[in-house]
Amino acid sequence: MQIQHEAVQTMPRLPFKYYEHDPQTTIDVAPHWHQGIELNYLVAGATLKFVTDGQTVAYQPGDIWATNRRSVHSATGDPTADWDEFGLIIDDDYLLSQLPASAHWQLTLNQPATTTQQPASYQRIRQHLQAIHDLLHRGVSDNVRLLVLSHFFQLLVELDQHFATTQPQTTVNPNQSLTDQIMTTINDHYAEPISGSTLAAQYHVSLTTLNQQFNANLQLSVNRYLRLVRLMHARRLLLATDMKVDYIAMQCGFTTAKTLNRNFKAWKGLTPTDYRQAYQRDHQIDTSCL
Repeated sequence: MQIQHEAVQTMPRLPFKYYEHDPQTTIDVAPHWHQGIELNYLVAGATLKFVTDGQTVAYQPGDIWATNRRSVHSATGDPTADWDEFGLIIDDDYLLSQLPASAHWQLTLNQPATTTQQPASYQRIRQHLQAIHDLLHRGVSDNVRLLVLSHFFQLLVELDQHFATTQPQTTVNPNQSLTDQIMTTINDHYAEPISGSTLAAQYHVSLTTLNQQFNANLQLSVNRYLRLVRLMHARRLLLATDMKVDYIAMQCGFTTAKTLNRNFKAWKGLTPTDYRQAYQRDHQIDTSCL
């Protein structure tokens, strides 16, 4: 099981990638990440459990939400529900060219509609997303493209004015390419005996430099990101399979079950066995944070 880039289609001459749920496939999405901000709209279906960097939120039909850059996220839901969901992944280079301050965005559009502090803006973003969806279904002509862009620009303004907080600026010059390469290596090889030190040696940088880059781009050290990826995969196996904890530990890159137990309890407040018993049987929602 690997964390990968999400499979989406680039729309001709539009500054985002568009995706729409295929009713012939499962709503479940394995942990993955991408460089750009993602916007999602759950139009119909049932409760969708969306996990972002280890935190689970239960979304209902009518909810919209944003996923920040380079956040590892996944989704699960009832396989029998009639799902209707779509979204956009904004081209990051384009966004930065239009809104340079967005380089420091941390979007807070990540809760159900019932808890939002900005209901009017929330509704406007939902309307813009729906309008983009409807226009794209007409085919992307020059006129349609301009109409789509008009809604897209208004959507960005709403995000900037009502749902964007600013991250502290760092004196480190962010090397996003290096960070992305190492994230991909971690996502492909998390089950292997890798560490921040081995990754630094592999990419010919010091561990200090590597941590500075991860902190600048992700607000996480490289070892903490590696541990998070391993824990998210362990959590998924605990809930989706009957594998023994010892085997899950080995599959997720932990040296022993004791190491997995210690790290998992520090993360979720429960041992893997207790967590499985609490959440697997009744498919309860885990709302604990990192």
